[in-house]
Amino acid sequence: MLKLVTGSYKKSQQGFTLLEVLVVIFIIALTTSLAVVTLGRDDQTQVDRQARQLLEDFSFARDLALNQHRLVGWHPTQEGYRFSLRDSWGQWQPYTSRGLPKRSWEAGVQLKESPEKLLNTNDEELNQPSLVFFPSGEVTPALLTLQLNSTERRLRVQVEKFELLDLADDN
Repeated sequence: MLKLVTGSYKKSQQGFTLLEVLVVIFIIALTTSLAVVTLGRDDQTQVDRQARQLLEDFSFARDLALNQHRLVGWHPTQEGYRFSLRDSWGQWQPYTSRGLPKRSWEAGVQLKESPEKLLNTNDEELNQPSLVFFPSGEVTPALLTLQLNSTERRLRVQVEKFELLDLADDN
């Protein structure tokens, strides 16, 4: 034991002060809230990225139909989607290029089935496209919904334009 000149003993500090504990709790709470916000945005970002890729592919398919004067078909599946060209005998032939490769949905992303049954399920339907891009620039109209967990993103396919819709916009 140390004895000070004054004759009293100095106690060593034990534990943390209230201020130190509150600062640590504040830092933990702030970090946790940022992590939760970031995780929520991750699903939205992933669905948005997939929707934008799909719109880019649709634009490329429309341009391909216009430039080659042929019908271009879009074939969605549970795993992803692919494109095809209609040959001179009326048969749909798979088409892949650097601009329109066969694509897979990102992990967990799904195309929700619409009343028109966009997803081809049996062998006879597998060769028939769900959307057709015509050489005149027209396209089969559709309203598509991509979903990841509880996050959804709608896409409207119209004759003259392709657009992403906000969830509140049901027009």
